[in-house]
Amino acid sequence: MERNIFKLLNTFVFKINPLFLEKTKIKQCFKEGFLIYTTVITHFYNEEYLLPWWLLHHTKLFDYGILINRGSTDLSVEICRKFAPHWEIYDSNVREFDTVLVDEEVMDVEKTVRGWKMTLNSTEFLCCKNKVEFFNTLNNFGKQMYAIRTILMIDPSYNYYPDPSYMSPLIYQRYHGNIPQNPHIWGDWRFIHKFESGKYGPGRHFSAHEYIQCPYNAFILKFYLSPWTDAMKKRKLQIAPTLSANWSHLKSRYGNSLEELESRFIEHTTVAQDLRLIPEYQSLFPFL
Repeated sequence: MERNIFKLLNTFVFKINPLFLEKTKIKQCFKEGFLIYTTVITHFYNEEYLLPWWLLHHTKLFDYGILINRGSTDLSVEICRKFAPHWEIYDSNVREFDTVLVDEEVMDVEKTVRGWKMTLNSTEFLCCKNKVEFFNTLNNFGKQMYAIRTILMIDPSYNYYPDPSYMSPLIYQRYHGNIPQNPHIWGDWRFIHKFESGKYGPGRHFSAHEYIQCPYNAFILKFYLSPWTDAMKKRKLQIAPTLSANWSHLKSRYGNSLEELESRFIEHTTVAQDLRLIPEYQSLFPFL
């Protein structure tokens, strides 16, 4: 896998959108006659497997990005510099995976930018049919915060898909998962907002601000148990050992062993649907 990433770094020609001119905290772009500012933020640790797809996807959607590095020891930072040279990399002050401290740091970073802002994990891909229509809708409805539903991406069984390629968007290479029927129960969504900060609860699935569900057809594709490759399993197994003492009770949730991960995968394959049969998903990806 590392060899594939090195090959990608050496051969991929990154085309910077001409709208991205100089490195500033706030980027500007004109769409449909009004000025918008859009920023995406992520907090990462050793995410070399997913970051190439994540960066190539979100640099097309957002004017600017702030990438918070929590002491990565792999190629994550190099990948960020290669695929998003116009975005900013911060070194985190949080050395362990502590949900509360990470979210506090994220909210402090959110305060440094204005306009539409969204914080996502490296597993989470914002998907909408048309970027301009999406941000037009957010502005026209006049709210300050919107909740966007999450689809849990889950491979349906072993060897159903071939290993994904970096030469194609990940969101086009997997189309099985589960759409929660009632996101209000478990907070199965992420937020995009214009507030100073998101005022999130732990995990950023809830907010103290007033919000409504996004009126535009958009989803967060969360690559939870997908792609179910050796590289993805390795990525998941590195999380539990970095949990702080305050959150060590979550180790089994993230997986203490490969056996635990495989057991969870088998359990979740029973709820994996072919998303192409769901109208809301089909309208986003009619070509799949």
